[in-house]
Amino acid sequence: MLTSIIISLFLVSLIFNRYVPVRNVPAVKTKQKDAVWVDLRDYQDSAKNPVNGAINIPCGYLKRYIKEIPNEQIVIIASNEVEKNFGARLLKKYGFNVKGYTITGPSQ
Repeated sequence: MLTSIIISLFLVSLIFNRYVPVRNVPAVKTKQKDAVWVDLRDYQDSAKNPVNGAINIPCGYLKRYIKEIPNEQIVIIASNEVEKNFGARLLKKYGFNVKGYTITGPSQ
């Protein structure tokens, strides 16, 4: 019984962190000059469609390279909603001010 509760809580946490949108992180369409742009897309995706001036740190490497991100307002570039939600939650957890996001990809 206890094991099933623990597994259920783990699964709920996993789904929440990836699929539930982060509050107060709006979509932005234009380049914000007063913010640092953090590109969470894979290296292959960001190389095909680069964003000038963005710091490219894929989601899988975000914890490892979190100290390379200046402590300023941040706009996230992601290829899908899961990357955006995961990155925004992690950056907010580390005390960053996530100002917004933009999603680039085949459907955008």
